[in-house]
Amino acid sequence: MNCGRFLPNWYLEKIKIKKLKILKIFIIIFFILDLILIDMILINRSKINTISYETNEKIVSLKANADKKTKLHSNNNETLNTFLKFEEDIYKNINFKSLNIEKRNIDIKFNINPVDFAAFIKKIEDTNKFNITYVNDSHKDDSLLEKNEDNLSEIRLQLK
Repeated sequence: MNCGRFLPNWYLEKIKIKKLKILKIFIIIFFILDLILIDMILINRSKINTISYETNEKIVSLKANADKKTKLHSNNNETLNTFLKFEEDIYKNINFKSLNIEKRNIDIKFNINPVDFAAFIKKIEDTNKFNITYVNDSHKDDSLLEKNEDNLSEIRLQLK
């Protein structure tokens, strides 16, 4: 017996061994739980990376679709703006056979007498909003009248 303890040494050693066994079991359980948690973290990390990759792909595709839509919308706006400028400045009192507006370009076909044709071109030049890129006057000479039975004049304009 040691130090004023009244317990036998064999009993103290038995308690000490029991405490060591419990400590070892606790350490083993803690180590197993730690391994399980580490495995779960690694598995979740791979899932998170996969989900992140998939979302990035979807974001890129959505951005591409949005860019296409805005580009299409801007093209439509450009065509509409061209038409509105044409309509407010030039369109009045002329009977067109064909009017094609695409982006900043306007193709006009119409049947008009030579005096009105010259006045129409002068009106376009005076507005200073369009460049005339092509003129086909069916009234220039009689040979064109024979070729072009509809007697249509044609003008191509481009918005400045």
